[in-house]
Amino acid sequence: MSDPINKQINQRSTDDSHPAGDAPPPAVLIVDDEPNTLTLLRQLFGREIPVLTAGSGPQALEVLADNHVGVIVADQRMPDMSGTDLLAEVMHRHPNIVRIILTAYADIDTLLEAINTGKVFQYVSKPWDNRDLAMTVRSAMETYKLRRHNADLLEQNSALIEELRQANLELQRENVTLKREVSGAYQLDNVIGVSSAMKNTLRVVGKAIESDATVLINGETGTGKEVIARAIHYNSQRRNRKFVAQNCGSMPEALLESELFGHSRGSFTGAVKDHRGLFEEADGGTLFLDEIGDMPMPMQVKLLRVLEEGEIRRVGSNTPIKVDVRILSATHKNLRDEVESGEFRRDLYYRLDVLRVHLPALRDRDGDIVLLAKHFLEKYTQRSGKRVGPITPRALQALSEHPFPGNVRELENELERAVALANPGDPIDIDLLSSEVVGDREISEISGGNSSLRGRLREVERRMITQELLKNNGNRTHSAAKLGISVRALQKKINLLEIKA
Repeated sequence: MSDPINKQINQRSTDDSHPAGDAPPPAVLIVDDEPNTLTLLRQLFGREIPVLTAGSGPQALEVLADNHVGVIVADQRMPDMSGTDLLAEVMHRHPNIVRIILTAYADIDTLLEAINTGKVFQYVSKPWDNRDLAMTVRSAMETYKLRRHNADLLEQNSALIEELRQANLELQRENVTLKREVSGAYQLDNVIGVSSAMKNTLRVVGKAIESDATVLINGETGTGKEVIARAIHYNSQRRNRKFVAQNCGSMPEALLESELFGHSRGSFTGAVKDHRGLFEEADGGTLFLDEIGDMPMPMQVKLLRVLEEGEIRRVGSNTPIKVDVRILSATHKNLRDEVESGEFRRDLYYRLDVLRVHLPALRDRDGDIVLLAKHFLEKYTQRSGKRVGPITPRALQALSEHPFPGNVRELENELERAVALANPGDPIDIDLLSSEVVGDREISEISGGNSSLRGRLREVERRMITQELLKNNGNRTHSAAKLGISVRALQKKINLLEIKA
């Protein structure tokens, strides 16, 4: 068992040698069966290093189990357990403790074996020089502290590596989930349309999915060209690689070139580092070039080179970079007319127009407006968390009769606006639709009668005032301000036109 003096010394080192809450400083453990040696060495180190003592190997192991020890100094010749046997056990139980052996015998073979197997850090011959022994112990204690510091760093690094590994696994899981969600969102089954025009379009889209050829998507603004481009990519063999989109008419030529092809450091003012372009980002995947008809002529030449050679050059660099990118492009223009007028390169046109997908205007998609309207209603009620009623027959009729020059995008905006204006539980009625949609229907209804011009104008006025009062919850002051008349004039018209408000 460890003696009471050791406990007192260990307690004193804990109480006096370091601030409260810190770990106690490491001690040196002296192991010798000669009490005089223990006393001498305790006096030698006790002022600068906490000292613990043990009279045998088994007693030393007990002391080690209960105390913070950095260095152990053991005599080689002891009963029950030799110094080298003790240090071998210490090496097994406490590998960071620095081990020193004292010997008064020329047992060189044993010492060499102990040193070569790592059991002993250093040996000191008896009789020793106090200064040399003190220097050896100080050096050993520094070695121990360095070992502990490195072990702490390794533990911290291991924890950080594990955290990074877990974070990386989580990102991978999120990435897989996101890819599945995106891929699912752009399944052809989710492209809404029962009209014959859309069925013809989707048949061509199916062929584009099976091929790796370039595709030119043509259609008016708002018909959903990017939706179709994403559907082609996420159902193709490149679905697990990136889909990258760029509008070719939204930025100047120099900026577009840098965005597509990247640039090298120092190629222009502000180019402080190399920059990967979208072709490199999309390598192995798909690059969607929207509004390709607006691409400047010099950029058309560079795009043609990529399609022909399969390589790019960053701005400011002559080094070619191989890329494997499928090009999908889209335009609202008639590229054939652009070619004939000299605004678009004929050779590039033929490269892009290998497969053509024509998206019909919404006005040419019989029956699709009602389906799309109900789809967008569900989308924006879920997004807003507001439960509203269905679209009334009057509102559906008004939507069906509107020409929608902005196509699907305009219809989507119409439903998003209606959901935002609706009160929870109320249906989407005609009063929640925009004046553009409602106006078409009202003028059609009014002009279809046999009344005089004055009668038709009175009907238009009645409807405008009624609609404005509904928008303002019957507030005549606000309604009059919106109509540009006084409250008194509004009241007279309400009475004259027999408006119930």
